[in-house]
Amino acid sequence: MMNIDNVTVIIPAHNRPERLKRLLDYYAGTGIRIIVPDSSDNRYTGSIDSSTTVYIHRPRLHFLHKIKEILPIISTPYVLYCADDDFAVPEAIEEIAWFLDANPDYSVAQGHYLTFIPGKNRITFRPRYIRNFDSRIVSDTAHERLKEKIGGIYAPLLYGVARTDAFRTIYSYCFDNDGELRFENLFLAEAFFNNAMLIMGKYATLPCFFSARERIPGSATSFTTPVSEIKASRQYEGYLTALALLLADKSGMDRTEALDFIRRLEDTPDDKASVLFKRRVNAFLGRHAILSPLAELSVWRYNQKGLKAVKGLKSYPCTFSTPEREAIEKAVSATGR
Repeated sequence: MMNIDNVTVIIPAHNRPERLKRLLDYYAGTGIRIIVPDSSDNRYTGSIDSSTTVYIHRPRLHFLHKIKEILPIISTPYVLYCADDDFAVPEAIEEIAWFLDANPDYSVAQGHYLTFIPGKNRITFRPRYIRNFDSRIVSDTAHERLKEKIGGIYAPLLYGVARTDAFRTIYSYCFDNDGELRFENLFLAEAFFNNAMLIMGKYATLPCFFSARERIPGSATSFTTPVSEIKASRQYEGYLTALALLLADKSGMDRTEALDFIRRLEDTPDDKASVLFKRRVNAFLGRHAILSPLAELSVWRYNQKGLKAVKGLKSYPCTFSTPEREAIEKAVSATGR
């Protein structure tokens, strides 16, 4: 019997009611607490279990404003995001909560990810973030932890299980003294979370199947301006300021010194040059229809390399079944997508 009533899942829903229903059905009976800040145009009309789930409809409200609104009602020691088109595995959530219980110097932890693509006859699973399946950031000071990730292995911390007190703290820095957002770009919001949680504590990846993420067109990031295009903007400066203020307050650094440190950090790529080059090539191929066969070949080669790297790992059940994977397949099949 699982015990995950010490964790709250935040589902930041937006205009995908069928995905929201699918995810709520998946968590039904687990006892996990759920908060749904829904910015959809229309209110969700499906069934809501009020004993475990709080639903709040705020049409077109910005993601960060949604989070600010729900911070006071999170009552559990741990919290995580699960997008409405993803599945964070309850068994893994429980394991990670145990880890955080035993390691109070860690602010966030997660496991291994799969990408899934529903088809007419079957659901295809592929490994995700395979370069990250054993990574940890364990330096004792905030600025050393931030430096530790430079040139390392990228995997977003945004969907990891986090300590609620750290979660509340970092988001308070996203707003200025007048309650206005320092930045709005969603890529910056993710980067802020990644860096801010490392300021708050250590990070671990555990060897468990943690989450399956659906690959579908039309996600928020597909129409979000890349950070590279807004580096001269006021909101980018607001992002740097938010991180610098948090770093100064948590480390004792002078605020000017902290801002200089954050600026240098952001000017250094998180990934190796070879990885960045491959990403640029794939982005170029994806922009030109005439090159689509090459783009498809690149994706195929990446998938094959990933499947070979994780072959047989229980935490990456791409080519074999586990009870956790079967539960996701059942949830997806029940909605016909």
